[in-house]
Amino acid sequence: MARRAGAWEGYLRFLDESPYSLQLMTTNLSPSEPIRTRGEVVIEQMGYRLWPFQERILQRMGKDTLIVGLPTGLGKTYLAGAFIAEEARTPGCRVLFLTPSVPLGVQQTLFARRMLGLKEAYFISGSIPPERRRELMVWNAAFAVTTPQTFYNDVLEGLATHIGAAKGAEDPVADLSARLRGARFQFPYSLVVADECHGYIGETDGHAILLAAKASGAKILALSATPQLHAPNRLRELKQIFDKVEAVSVEEPEIKAQMPERLIVMTRVEAPPKLLAIYRQLGEVIKSYQVKAARVYGAAHARGYCTKHGLCVCLIALKVMRSRIVEDGASSVSEYGTWRLGELKAPVRELGGMSIYEAYREVLGECQNHKIAAAMDIIACERFKKAIIFVESVEAAKQMGAILHSQRGHEDVAVLVGKGGMSMEQQASALLQFRERASILICTSIGEEGLDVPAADIEVWVDPPSNPKKWIQRFGRILRQSEGKSVAKTYALITTQTHEMNKLIGVKRKVERVYGFTQHMVEEDLPKPLPKDQSRLSQFL
Repeated sequence: MARRAGAWEGYLRFLDESPYSLQLMTTNLSPSEPIRTRGEVVIEQMGYRLWPFQERILQRMGKDTLIVGLPTGLGKTYLAGAFIAEEARTPGCRVLFLTPSVPLGVQQTLFARRMLGLKEAYFISGSIPPERRRELMVWNAAFAVTTPQTFYNDVLEGLATHIGAAKGAEDPVADLSARLRGARFQFPYSLVVADECHGYIGETDGHAILLAAKASGAKILALSATPQLHAPNRLRELKQIFDKVEAVSVEEPEIKAQMPERLIVMTRVEAPPKLLAIYRQLGEVIKSYQVKAARVYGAAHARGYCTKHGLCVCLIALKVMRSRIVEDGASSVSEYGTWRLGELKAPVRELGGMSIYEAYREVLGECQNHKIAAAMDIIACERFKKAIIFVESVEAAKQMGAILHSQRGHEDVAVLVGKGGMSMEQQASALLQFRERASILICTSIGEEGLDVPAADIEVWVDPPSNPKKWIQRFGRILRQSEGKSVAKTYALITTQTHEMNKLIGVKRKVERVYGFTQHMVEEDLPKPLPKDQSRLSQFL
């Protein structure tokens, strides 16, 4: 355990000291000298071309447009860049690019510099003290990427009373427009791009910015991967800002024709017999807790959703551990406090008189993690430039990272985890490492949304996604079209004789019903890596 902890700390030190360090990147992407005059965006030539379906979506964009339902992988940033390039033909174009997080802000600034040729695109970070931002006159930048909070604090906070009053008006845009004229306020940008904007309603800085931009006559383009607007009040508030709300489906013929075939390979993985025995015995303990919960608190509490009672909390913890022990492998639950429960320390006849905990410790000595071993086998068999391995457990991600780092070195393997395992700065550094150098990214659910994870050739799902949103976000990472890519291939590791197959198929059906997103599915056994001194014939072709 100490060795794994040391390996993880070593990787974090590597990130902090590497060229991918977020602190270094934000410093390099921020203004270093005062911007004394307001600049204008000039784009001589984009560094990319849109696919035909992207061109058609671009044609649907009007003055103020919200595009929803465009999943990660279909080029929201590329569309935004093309829209900006068109607007930049008009003299006086100034762009404010809003992103929900610092890591995404860094990525969008790099995109503007590299793909739009905007060498003076700046990331205005909230880590720059307000007085320093004023000294640098950062909002004179022609192309400013920032988070809503930073821009609101600097530019709109003094207008909070006006904005709050306008939100309660029948026509908030017209009301705020009159108030801003009275205050002699001039919005500093002619075009606002709001990425991942589905949270920009109600009492948020993002919503206030969009209202102020609309009331000032600025154009707005907003992009979101979320196809549903969820509630009538959300749609009503958005329609006050956007002239057009365009829904895009990946099943539209013109889009589907440009996408690679979507293939899920359900890969059967055999677990050690003793691990399956533990899995079954945990199921018996869970049943006993369900009976107790139903008897004491009522039948509804047996479902495992209540967090008010100690008994119910233990039931939830047991269910989670039983799932994770096969979905992410035995070692992923080694630190769980659930092991302290008395029922897991009592002798069990079906386990040869050992307790569940004793049997578990024995399994760890024989096979630490059957899922990690399976994922490694797939990586060893496949040819790829970029691969992403999704895993729910932070502990499992760290363990797999330590193994691959020992084989390939830190440079070639990026690891991205949340839940306190990495700072936001280190998360951004890991993504930049994968974008710029590494061929493998291991990540937990933090990589499923809110971050622009680069395209990959293949994916491995160590565990089945737990809901449709996770599914669509994971799949989006390999939907990006590229030369010679005809299949977007995902390996979904399924432990035989467990619940995993039913879970995977169940979530797939929900994805098809909710998103209209379909994919071909096949079932295969785990591929066997060849001996080290042999190569596959395909490697010579």
